[in-house]
Amino acid sequence: MSKGVVDVSYTALDECRTRIHVASKDFALDEILKVSQSKTPAEVTPPDLFGKLDGASDLAAKVGATWTAVRVELGSAQRRLENVERALDEVEANLHKAATASGA
Repeated sequence: MSKGVVDVSYTALDECRTRIHVASKDFALDEILKVSQSKTPAEVTPPDLFGKLDGASDLAAKVGATWTAVRVELGSAQRRLENVERALDEVEANLHKAATASGA
C-alpha cells in the first residue's frame, strides 16, 4: 500500500531541465548563424539583389517575409522550451515542498 510518497529522480529532472536549456539556446537565430558561419540577413531584402529580373520587388518582399517567419518561428520555439524549463523547475520545487511537508 502506498503512503503517498512519490519516488522521483531529482537528478533526472535536473538533467532534463539542463538539456532543454541547451536546446532552447540552439534556437537563437544569432547562434544558428554563428554555427553556420552565415551573415545575419538584412531586415529588408533589396530588390536589386536579383538584378533586373521582372518581379524582383515581389521576390524581395517574399524573401523578407520568409525571414520574418523564420525569426518568429525560432523565437516561438525558444520561448516554448524556456517555458518547459521553468515548468520543470516549478515541478522540482513543488516536489521538494511536498516532501518536506510530509516529513519524507
